[in-house]
Amino acid sequence: MHPAIARFLQGHPAMTTPSILRANNPCALRPLARGRWKGQHGTIRTSGGLYCAFSEPVWGVRAALRNLDTYRRRHGLDTPAAIIARWAPAADRNPETAYARFIARRTGIRLHAPIPHDYEHTRRLVAAIVRFETGTDAIGPEVIAQAMALMAAEEEGAGRDPAPYLAPPEPLKPLTRSREIALGGGAATIGVGGTLATAPEIVDAARDAVATAQGGSASLPDTAILADYASIGSFVLLALFGLAIVANRLAARFRALR
Repeated sequence: MHPAIARFLQGHPAMTTPSILRANNPCALRPLARGRWKGQHGTIRTSGGLYCAFSEPVWGVRAALRNLDTYRRRHGLDTPAAIIARWAPAADRNPETAYARFIARRTGIRLHAPIPHDYEHTRRLVAAIVRFETGTDAIGPEVIAQAMALMAAEEEGAGRDPAPYLAPPEPLKPLTRSREIALGGGAATIGVGGTLATAPEIVDAARDAVATAQGGSASLPDTAILADYASIGSFVLLALFGLAIVANRLAARFRALR
């Protein structure tokens, strides 16, 4: 960790824009012994030493996630204390103990307890590292989400489980709180109620028309009867419209649950 960050955490002013942020390296990654990280286009030198420079912040976060994955899979480092002892050791003039406790608080995991390898805890872990290293929340959740998606694709391509880097689907909203269900149900209720209220008048009008026809005197329906026909027709259409909305919402919910 850059000494300026340590001074910030001890209550001293920090740089407005830390060098590592300008280099799109919010987790303060050092260059690899061999090769480069994906998205790395060079290095920067600060008073704290040499750091990677990335083309975009998402590549800096992705590199941090890959580094953490290597810690976990190859070295068995999965607790806040163990991770930070390697990430920012006290031997390099880092506030290792304070850093590890900060990570523990932000992830909700005890200092020497394993951090669950799932989406939410991994997201909290890398976000906490960004916060501690830069003293800011300059890297938004959308950048972290993009980096997690990159990791998921890479893990799947390598034949490993991508689930720890895949955002869980949002919980389905209860049907009782669905606007479509409310609209459709209301329309169907009004339509059915109006149809039932108007139906007796239509039945009477139909009987009169049949009786008139049987008596041999055919005549066009009067205006009142036509209005009744139009009224019940409107209510029937409204009921069908409402039922169609409800059916569509239920079908969508069924597809989502499959």
